[in-house]
Amino acid sequence: MFGWLGDLMQNLLGLLYNFTKSYGLSIIILTLAIKLILYPLTHKQTSSMKKMQQIQPEIEKLREKYGDNQQKFQEETMKLYQKHKINPLSGCLPMLVQMPILIALFQALRGWGDLAGQSFLIIPDLSQGYMPLVILTGVVTAVQSLLTQNISFDDIKSNPQKVIADNKMALFMPLFIIFIGASLPAGVLLYWFISNLIMVIQQYLISREPDVEFKEESN
Repeated sequence: MFGWLGDLMQNLLGLLYNFTKSYGLSIIILTLAIKLILYPLTHKQTSSMKKMQQIQPEIEKLREKYGDNQQKFQEETMKLYQKHKINPLSGCLPMLVQMPILIALFQALRGWGDLAGQSFLIIPDLSQGYMPLVILTGVVTAVQSLLTQNISFDDIKSNPQKVIADNKMALFMPLFIIFIGASLPAGVLLYWFISNLIMVIQQYLISREPDVEFKEESN
């Protein structure tokens, strides 16, 4: 399905290798280029999620007011999103865009003869699995999930059960990555690790931006 994209990735990596003489460095450069292209989407996603966190008190008021009428609650919630120009689905778009890239990169690196035996830093072979990188990728993804959900380490220390209960999906992703990462070539994991590390930095910087001031209106 993404064969053409896999061929494109392979050609780009080959072109970068002609300059860097390192497939590991070529993967990192390609990752940086992809993240730069996707940055507008990423910024929009993170900003939208930040706005959604800001209006949570208003959503809770609507929940209390229309708790027994789910249809009315959803209608009023959508009005609230429209009022503050928030798209609740914007958070899905970067993930939908990244998944084909990840699949294409896996197709490009899987069984690629040029990659066999190519080492990078502490990674002995980019064409084979490498468990330390699997774990590192899972850890970085966990940090990204915490930043995305605006969960602080103080929250985890004070009430870990509530954090787990309220954010099962966010905390499940690192475990999912560790599970499937064991079967991925280290080259794919390197892309995933660098990509998520950049995402953590981006989310941190965006979270430091001043909050948008919303004026609450009485319902």
